[in-house]
Amino acid sequence: MKYTTLVTLIALASTGVYAEEKPFYLKASLGHTEFDSESSYALRENLSSTGYAFIFGYRVNSYIAVEGGMTDLGSIRRDYESNVHGLEWYIDDDDFIVENYDYKSKQEAEYNSYSVGLALTAPIQQNLNAGIRLGVHQWCENNSGQSETSGTLNWYNGDRELLEVEPYYRSYSWDNEKDSGSNPYYGVEVNWTTRDWSISLEHTVYEIQDDKANFSAVGVTYSF
Repeated sequence: MKYTTLVTLIALASTGVYAEEKPFYLKASLGHTEFDSESSYALRENLSSTGYAFIFGYRVNSYIAVEGGMTDLGSIRRDYESNVHGLEWYIDDDDFIVENYDYKSKQEAEYNSYSVGLALTAPIQQNLNAGIRLGVHQWCENNSGQSETSGTLNWYNGDRELLEVEPYYRSYSWDNEKDSGSNPYYGVEVNWTTRDWSISLEHTVYEIQDDKANFSAVGVTYSF
């Protein structure tokens, strides 16, 4: 696998080192996702979304933890429009069709992430820690949308005389068109810890093929 080295590092970090007194933890995060995925064809697009995450982790020691999680990164919404007038189709040497049409489409792509990786943490001062997170995530994309095209076909003869006008309307909708893949994720975090609870500010970048989802969140962690 492409990321075998990282998986091996996770396995090695989990062996031969003493565990914390309360090594397990659960974290819930709520935040904002900004997608780095601009389209030059979209008339309008919304690349901002609300996201949330749940993480289960195991602290190998005070500095290293192994964790897995699920993140709802939110969605990308785009509107497309185009207008074409005077498109000529030749039927033979003389007769031809002139087409005029308007096209509109609304599309939405939702993203979920399932991750496994390491959290590396170091103390800054009493109760205040900073660290980095990195690993591999399996992203899942779910596409849905609808489109409609309305226009006319204008039939002409070789003398450019209008013979017939044929109006038409087409619509199409789709749902649950899925795609998936594996890419790295990485991020930074600052947390304030007291007893079994901590609160954190975090920023994580999830690579999705050639794009990125930037997830900034506030997290609450319970250790047990």
